[in-house]
Amino acid sequence: MEDTLSITENRLLVIDDQQELCEFIAEVARRLGFESLAVTEPDSFRRAYLDFNPTVIVLDLQMAGSDGIELLRYLGGQGAKAQVLVVSGMDHRVLSTADQVGRSQGLKMLGGLQKPIMLSDLEAVLRKTMKQGSVITAGDLEQALARNELQVYYQPKARRTTDNRWLIEGVEALARWKHPKRGFIPPPQFIQIAENSGLIRQLTERVVELSMRQIARWHAENLPLSIAINLSPRLLNDRSFPDMAESAAQSHGINPKHIIFEVTESAAMSDPETTMDVLTRLRVKNFGLSIDDFGTGYSSLKHLYLMPFSELKIDISFVRDVCHTNEARVMVEAMVMLAHKLGLTSCAEGVETPEILEFLAKSECDRVQGYLIGKPVPGNELPGIVQLWNNSQSTTVAV
Repeated sequence: MEDTLSITENRLLVIDDQQELCEFIAEVARRLGFESLAVTEPDSFRRAYLDFNPTVIVLDLQMAGSDGIELLRYLGGQGAKAQVLVVSGMDHRVLSTADQVGRSQGLKMLGGLQKPIMLSDLEAVLRKTMKQGSVITAGDLEQALARNELQVYYQPKARRTTDNRWLIEGVEALARWKHPKRGFIPPPQFIQIAENSGLIRQLTERVVELSMRQIARWHAENLPLSIAINLSPRLLNDRSFPDMAESAAQSHGINPKHIIFEVTESAAMSDPETTMDVLTRLRVKNFGLSIDDFGTGYSSLKHLYLMPFSELKIDISFVRDVCHTNEARVMVEAMVMLAHKLGLTSCAEGVETPEILEFLAKSECDRVQGYLIGKPVPGNELPGIVQLWNNSQSTTVAV
């Protein structure tokens, strides 16, 4: 039977006057396959609701100039069909009462989540709301690869200088599929089908080829960026992959030191013996290696120090909370210190606010990425973003 996967038709609208939390919820939804829109001004909510036609709404109860109960009444008056989740820093009794108010307005309520919102709780609620739409198959993905529908977007990564400025010196390559009729298909969906169908090697080769072609172009334009590429767990069992990567770099005249392969913590530990073989060969060939989403898996520290990583990437679930909880601050500081003690570079993902960036500078984190630095964009848009950001950090820095 051919592998199939449904394209979800899900649109999430989040309204919260805490911008960093608003963007966080929207980003979590995007990763799950939602099209999402974040609104921080209650006055903009009504227009956004009418224009965006969301299937799910995440609603803060306490906002300056308005409150969630007023908006629940508005949604009830509109006959809203969207499912509604209320969030608040108030106690569970208030959340429960707000849920009942929404139900009395004829709304499809999802209950409430108390702030600070746990990533796992938010994901669990959103997964339950997802609707299934038209079906795509492995054949569709195979045709997309043949027709060059797969693109690569690039998200900037910034490096901390000795005087605590942050300069963009690299990017992460992210696969994007723009279907000619269905538009952009969320990465979690087509990557999953690539994994299940055995097309992941072909997909990765496509990303590697496009990325190295792009980085060669940047280098020719005197933009010496490095590039990080995600590796599937399946490729960690493919002993021929290091040779393919080396061949691709040579064909484009790229020094492997400018290429970093990112591996999730859980994937690296699924078959340590074979993984160590593949990762060591990549390091011998001078590619960089990053352990991604660190802190969310179940690896032992023994396996961590035995694997030849060059970078430790701290998961967004820790980074986003450093301005809200002492526990998150302690964890991030400890992971930065662990990386340095092991001779690794530390990198924090999910940096959305200047306050988080300032904390990471004080913690001596080496690299950062997130929407504050820049969103994923096509390769031709990246040089302007690099110039604008780096000039904002120092007018004397030449890119």
